[in-house]
Amino acid sequence: MRSVVKILQILPWIGLLAIVIYLWQTQEIKEKPIEITNSSILREVESLGKLELVRYNFKEITELKKVSPEFWKIFKLGPDSKIALISEGSAVGCIDLSKLSEENIYHSTDTIYINLPKPELCYYKLDMSKTRIYSMQTNPLEDEKEFIRRAYQAAEDEIKQSAINSGIMENTLRNAEIMLKPIIEKLTNKQVVFTLKPDVTQLNINK
Repeated sequence: MRSVVKILQILPWIGLLAIVIYLWQTQEIKEKPIEITNSSILREVESLGKLELVRYNFKEITELKKVSPEFWKIFKLGPDSKIALISEGSAVGCIDLSKLSEENIYHSTDTIYINLPKPELCYYKLDMSKTRIYSMQTNPLEDEKEFIRRAYQAAEDEIKQSAINSGIMENTLRNAEIMLKPIIEKLTNKQVVFTLKPDVTQLNINK
């Protein structure tokens, strides 16, 4: 009987000790930091000499349709595949100053002539956060992922063509002159005249 009484007497202490141990372990678990392991590998170092001078922003609707094949003009294997894409994107014009050498710079007593490299379309891309599929219908026999990929590609290609048609190359050259001329004139105290390097490919064709 006495042993039972002793057990009952120490039982609350055992329970209290168990609670303390539990709380201590819980607190220890909470305080453990999260371990994050990252590994990066430098694959390539690229020297950039491209001066970005103008950006064109576009918003467009691209529609793509693929007609299902007909058999003897009687019936089709399923409906035509159609997709409408609402997208936003941009194109950036630049000049690669790394192509500029001493051979492209001529000077006289009071004038410096600089033969600039041809303007380039640095890049063009869709803003994926603002691009979405508005509507879509695909043939069950059609590869849906490939059809969607082609729609996105068509939208991106349209950005490139729209930028060229809107005069991005001409604006790039104009902005290069506006930006570079006062800097060079300030440094040299001479008048600066810009010309455009001839297209070597075109010269070879003309020969």
